[in-house]
Amino acid sequence: MAYFRWRRAIELAALDRPWVGELLLRRRFEKPKFTPPEGWNAEYERGEYDRLVRTEQRHHHRLLAGLITDGRQATKVLEIGCGEGVFLESLKSHQGVTYLGVDISSVAIERARVRFAKEIAAGTVRFDVGDGSAYPAQKNFDAIVFPECIEYLDDIVEVMDHYACFLNTGGQIGLSQWMGARPLRLWRRLKAWGKVTNQAVVSADWGGAWLVATLAPRRD
Repeated sequence: MAYFRWRRAIELAALDRPWVGELLLRRRFEKPKFTPPEGWNAEYERGEYDRLVRTEQRHHHRLLAGLITDGRQATKVLEIGCGEGVFLESLKSHQGVTYLGVDISSVAIERARVRFAKEIAAGTVRFDVGDGSAYPAQKNFDAIVFPECIEYLDDIVEVMDHYACFLNTGGQIGLSQWMGARPLRLWRRLKAWGKVTNQAVVSADWGGAWLVATLAPRRD
């Protein structure tokens, strides 16, 4: 726990002092290597992400779900990197939500379909296997969210440009991300790409922390 708290202090400093994060990246961090679908499938089969459904692992998801639905009677949501539907566990308590979740892992998608069979039958939820960097959405959404996945996608500005085309007027991009040097570097690029409408850091008692934010595209 002490280690996590030490890391949080460093990473919070990096939010306002980019040089801190860049120093850490030069010395310790590299871009994650591309993982093929088979690799993600194996990780889900081993249960490596089972812990994420626990309530102490979802503080940030509850905040993000509230931000993207605030003030709306109905919200159409696309989630990229949905996994087994952990973010949807927090989102489904909000009224008037229709949802499409996309993930590269067929194992994760099949588990999500079992977990949310009732919502799928009601026509409010759908899951699809697809490439999160360039999923060809067939309709527009009020919010497109990227929980804990931006560092695994292609060039983040190109990805955002792709998905901005699928936002309704007044729509927003939402993300949550583990506090770390590489995600913070990507976050600085996102702030240059869009207009930040909300930004917060959510901490857990055990020392974990996440950046939660929403952005609006800067339209020319």
